[in-house]
Amino acid sequence: MPYDHASALALLRLGTGRHNATFHEGQIEAIRHIVEGRGRLLVVRKTGWGKSFIYFIATRLLRDAGKGPALLISPLLALMRNQITAAERMGVRAATFNSDNREEWNNVETLLADDVIDILLVSPERLANDYFCTQVLTRIADRISLLVIDEAHCISDWGHDFRPHYRLLERMARELPPNLRLLATTATANNRVMADLQEVLGPNLQVSRGDLERASLTLQTISMPG
Repeated sequence: MPYDHASALALLRLGTGRHNATFHEGQIEAIRHIVEGRGRLLVVRKTGWGKSFIYFIATRLLRDAGKGPALLISPLLALMRNQITAAERMGVRAATFNSDNREEWNNVETLLADDVIDILLVSPERLANDYFCTQVLTRIADRISLLVIDEAHCISDWGHDFRPHYRLLERMARELPPNLRLLATTATANNRVMADLQEVLGPNLQVSRGDLERASLTLQTISMPG
């Protein structure tokens, strides 16, 4: 489907709350890549660069074109809450399905069935949950327009020590239709981790990588006596 730059820019300005906001270098290219269905994409950019704008704007554009909901795999509940707030500022209807909101599960399932939810956020552990897989995921699997893997470095051989269930995404990625839009994002990826991700998330994974240096962070060494 074609990329609509005017709509993407309007969404960015809604999300940032700044009427004169402009895209960072690489953001437009990433959004266009996803929307136009050019294949799987890995975005390696520093914290604060705006990786979430890529998948929320792409989701909104895909939904406006009549595509199905997006599925976002995210490791931290607190991060999910922030992401949902950010999504709602752009008119992206987001929901989460996790162990802390059991009282909302029935409502989330109903909204998914009615195609009201634009993006569903879940932890990697949900993918090992029988109820979620059989009662929720299988019912929307053929409608998912975009799979987002946030903190994708956790798939690598050191990252999954932190979140072992990220290994499930390796199998999931291999079984996905090759034409399904897939976006992986991280701010933590050296060359070895990137090689791991390219092997796991292939075939033909494209990479958008920028400067990871953060001016607000400094390192200092102090020599202590004795």
